[in-house]
Amino acid sequence: MSFLLETPRLFLRELTEADAAEMFALNSDLEVLKFTGDVPFGTVEEARRFLKNYLDYRKNGFGRWAVVRKSDGEILGWCGLKRHANGMVDLGFRLMKKHWQKGYATEAAKACVNFGFETLALAEIVGRSEPENNASTRVLEKCGMSFSHKEFDDLHHEKEIVVYKISHEDFRRH
Repeated sequence: MSFLLETPRLFLRELTEADAAEMFALNSDLEVLKFTGDVPFGTVEEARRFLKNYLDYRKNGFGRWAVVRKSDGEILGWCGLKRHANGMVDLGFRLMKKHWQKGYATEAAKACVNFGFETLALAEIVGRSEPENNASTRVLEKCGMSFSHKEFDDLHHEKEIVVYKISHEDFRRH
């Protein structure tokens, strides 16, 4: 299997149907989903169908990628970029709870931001989080993003979210 991105401890690659069990486990943890607005997959088969129908790679040339630890090949979660219908590209990440607070999310997120600017030549990348999700906000800040504004977002069930941004120009200075 080929890897798209590599960091000192991680590989990032496209998600496949073979990752269904890991994605089911990730989205079954209500603490992991606490700030996402997502609902858990009902079954591993439901996760497999989601992955089979995930079209971002073909549609945009990028998407959310599996985060794989180099030392043992374990899938830690996912991280990547997503282009929305309005053209906005956001950075997202989700790791299994046992891998929190080890720097993996920041390491993967920085690689994705670098890819977005250096390879995809994006003008701007945003990160969105619920205000109470301090861990995610810290990851966005470590990626060089700055607070932009608060907004209400349908993806978060009309909850107020904070929006962080980094431009290509700011990235070069960072």
